[in-house]
Order: sequence, then structure tokens, then C-alpha cells
Amino acid sequence: MAETGTAPSSPAAQAAAARLAGIRPPTAPPAAEPAPAEAGGKGKKKRKKGEGEAGAKKKKPVKLIAVFVVLLLVAYVAKGKFVKPHYGPHAKVPLGAIYDLPNQVTTNLRDGSLAQISMSLQLTAAANKKEITKDTSAIMGTAVDLIGSMTYASVLSHPDPQVYLEHALLSPIQRDLGTNEGAQQVAGVIFTYFVIQQQ
Repeated sequence: MAETGTAPSSPAAQAAAARLAGIRPPTAPPAAEPAPAEAGGKGKKKRKKGEGEAGAKKKKPVKLIAVFVVLLLVAYVAKGKFVKPHYGPHAKVPLGAIYDLPNQVTTNLRDGSLAQISMSLQLTAAANKKEITKDTSAIMGTAVDLIGSMTYASVLSHPDPQVYLEHALLSPIQRDLGTNEGAQQVAGVIFTYFVIQQQ
């Protein structure tokens, strides 16, 4: 009668019985290899959702402020180059260049005496020199009309005839040239040559 017995319970006993029976003991399955990291660093730990959005939101206000500051600077520079100042009725206007009228004028006074003059104009910072250059004939015509209306005695009756005539000519010349940017274009009249000969 064949002997009966229980199957060995421990792994060692099972292995020994298998060797005796000619059976190859089972081996443990190989451990799974870790998945390779994807190209471009995709295998790295991902950022938490919302971290990138928060960083982008912080950068946007900084960029907007920078753009706004640049625009203000550009506007300030452009204003100085392209927008000329406008002077009010009682504003103090700085002096500009001195403009020499090109021609000397010889004219007669009312009593037949002779006057020879050369003039320069003290311009203001608001003056339009191109406009004044076109009106030189009108300016000298104003001087001839004023001096021609005087006599030798009336001119010499003033302590300084030259200064008197310079002041007397200022208002008519300002009226002829008008204003620019709300201010007078001429601040003064200067005689560079002044001679009166009695006849």
C-alpha cells in the first residue's frame, strides 16, 4: 500500500521536494524597470497648478507701469520739441536774438533836415524770425514815416534824441508785426547808426 503524506508547507521544503521530483522551482517575476524620463525635462516634478498663473499676473502690472513711465517721458520730450509755450496777457517773455535790419535809410524830416538811420530789433523768445524777415520793408517804412513827421528842433528838444526815437518807434513796429504765441515779437528798437543834419 502506497504511503501517503502531507505536502511540505515551508518554501524550503517545497524547493527540496521539487528538486527530488525533478521539477524546477518557480522564480519570482523580475521587478519592473522605472519608466524613462521624457525628453525636455517632462519627467521632473510638475509645478502645482496656479503657480505659473500667479507669476504671470505679478509680471503684467510691472510691465504696464514700465510702459506708462516710458510714454510719459516720450510725451514730455515731445512737448518740449514740438509744442511751443503760449504766453498769457501779463506773462514775462524772455528776450531772444537781436535782428539787424539789412538796409540803411536816408529820409527828410518835415522841415527839410536830413536823417540817416540803421536799426536792429531786440526780438523776444516768441518771435517768428521768418515772418519778421519778410516785413523788413514795412518796418523801415514805419521808421521813415515817424521820423519824417518830426522837425530838427523837435528831435533835439529831447535830452537824448536817439533814445527818444527808439522808444517812439517801438509801439508802431510792435503793431505792424503783431504777436506770436500770445506775446509781442519785438521788445526794443536799437539804432546802430543815427545822424541828423539840419538844412
